[in-house]
Amino acid sequence: MPNFIRKIQYLLIKKDTCALCSLICAMHIILAPLCFSQKFDILSCYHITVAVLYIIAIILSSAIPAIFLFTLCYIETIAYSILTLILHGSDAGSYILTLTLLAYLFMISIISRRTAKYTLFPATLTLILILSIQTFDFKVTTNVTPFTNDFYLIHYSVIAGTSIITIIYIAYVIRTKFFRFREKTKVKTNFLNYSATHDALTKIYNRRRASEIISNYTTKSEYTNILFSVCIFDIDDFKKINDRFGHDCGDAVLKLLSSLILRSLPENTIFARWGGEEFLIIFVGNTEIAEEALETIRSRVQDYSFRYFNKAIKLTITLGLSHPDKSFNFSKMLIEADKNLMKGKQTGKNRVVSGAA
Repeated sequence: MPNFIRKIQYLLIKKDTCALCSLICAMHIILAPLCFSQKFDILSCYHITVAVLYIIAIILSSAIPAIFLFTLCYIETIAYSILTLILHGSDAGSYILTLTLLAYLFMISIISRRTAKYTLFPATLTLILILSIQTFDFKVTTNVTPFTNDFYLIHYSVIAGTSIITIIYIAYVIRTKFFRFREKTKVKTNFLNYSATHDALTKIYNRRRASEIISNYTTKSEYTNILFSVCIFDIDDFKKINDRFGHDCGDAVLKLLSSLILRSLPENTIFARWGGEEFLIIFVGNTEIAEEALETIRSRVQDYSFRYFNKAIKLTITLGLSHPDKSFNFSKMLIEADKNLMKGKQTGKNRVVSGAA
């Protein structure tokens, strides 16, 4: 999860900062000839210089830190607002561009607490600048040719359009990136939930999940009077398989066996790995067919040829089955099933043993 969050931060801060720089660069490229046509030499030179600077930064974006890109964008935007304020007063409208900085700072701040604290100072500075321009009628100099109405409309429209497009883009980034993050988080959560309830090797329920299901059957009112029976079984002489073919072969056998048995079980049956080569089967509401179903499983395992790297391996299993207990005492049923399993081991293996031991 931390690696994924760092990746999201990279995409939000670096990649999308380049997009923000590109939008503002395009604005300067559009305004440069307009300012030159109106003989605003200072502004036209500024636009050309800054556009070149942005182009160089974008080309080198893969090799420079994201904070440099954002700092360039932030300082330049503030500088342009102040420059037009000095030359043409607050009516120039360049302060609108600084609103995009607030949107971008908000985008960064919601990524994590760590990035949020770094946006506090620039966000405060930006707000102060905007409020100051709105509150006071700045006329720093009167020696510069004022904007004509037509140029003012064009200048204002370009800046407002850039700001609107940038804010829409930032909103799109936040929506898409965090939607993907939510989906990734959902997948991760589902995977963690699956890992917590399933055995990593055999992909069937693990002991923890089986215990939770048993607890439901024995404590929740909706399961009252639903009979169930318990079976414990293991692989006969499993240690010999590990010793002869290796533990990788033993793992492969456990997976193949689990898959074979899972396909052979009737409905409303819980199948779990209880530990090692020991497995648990719980028959719910259909206990009358439990012994017959187990005998079918035992026969299929006996007749099945497990293959590992072209080596045929024959297996047998011994199964101990408990009778349904109307007191719903699982511990008692588990002890009975375990005793029947031991009885089957002692009397020849490869059999189903049921009834009170």
